[in-house]
Amino acid sequence: MNLKLVAGTGLTMLLLALSSPLAAQTQSVAGPPEQLAFDRPESWALGHFTAATLLSGLETPVTRRPGEVSIGLEIGWLPRLSPSELRVGFDGFETEDLNKASFIPRPRVTVGLPARWSLIVAGTPPVRMFGVKAALLALGLERPLLETLRWTVGLRGYGQIGTANASFTCSASKLAFAPGAPGNTEGCEALSSDTATLRYVGAEASVAYQPRGPSRLSPHAAIGLAHVDDAFQVDALVFGYVDHTRMVTHGTIVSGSGGVTARLTPSLSLGLDVFYSPFRVSRSLGAPAQNDGFFNLRALVSYRLR
Repeated sequence: MNLKLVAGTGLTMLLLALSSPLAAQTQSVAGPPEQLAFDRPESWALGHFTAATLLSGLETPVTRRPGEVSIGLEIGWLPRLSPSELRVGFDGFETEDLNKASFIPRPRVTVGLPARWSLIVAGTPPVRMFGVKAALLALGLERPLLETLRWTVGLRGYGQIGTANASFTCSASKLAFAPGAPGNTEGCEALSSDTATLRYVGAEASVAYQPRGPSRLSPHAAIGLAHVDDAFQVDALVFGYVDHTRMVTHGTIVSGSGGVTARLTPSLSLGLDVFYSPFRVSRSLGAPAQNDGFFNLRALVSYRLR
């Protein structure tokens, strides 16, 4: 996925392939990590999926008793990317297989702490689903700042570490074509095992309103700011070489969400949110940057144990 690296080693690869095919198959292409601008297409793709995992919205912090535990399941919809949005490799030149999963399931546990603080632990289990093995752990620490009969204002800090592994660069669809042919210009010879590292740290402020009367619906909204520190490790056999290119990027993203929480029973609730985060991206080398933000829908079913 590193255009400069591939171009610089192209002649060497060709000479070795002609003189000793067996030797060429054992070569490995690697180098120092490439620092990407945050508006590069590759960075946009990493930020796109990082935004999908932000521990954002769905619940406004409330006072919980120390030791009070709630368990829940969060589902985040992943919108399907268009053909132009899939062209992120080599600075927008190559199409990558990013439309693997249509949603992200994430169990989460919230535990009440002293001084009105609460701890949130959420993560995707390290099980391969939709061809992706995601092992992501997000932690949040939240506290209400204001609680009245009608209004609740809260603050949440959050962070995430972890990776997602899949055949992003060399997928089964590319292997249907010969290396170097249209449809497989990258020269893929086997399924890749690429790893995206999705890390962030951030905070958000939120507000919720409880209407008068017997209504069980409580609208809420949140706005957040997060620093993203992502990386992408290629592990692909291309033109007889193992490509171990590594790219890193970092930047800041703003997010906003809004929705409603329905209190189904005194212990069971359902939250629904609309989430949006703007992203600047330059779709090709030298092209002006434009906004191509991330939008999705999220739901959280939560049950208070005690």
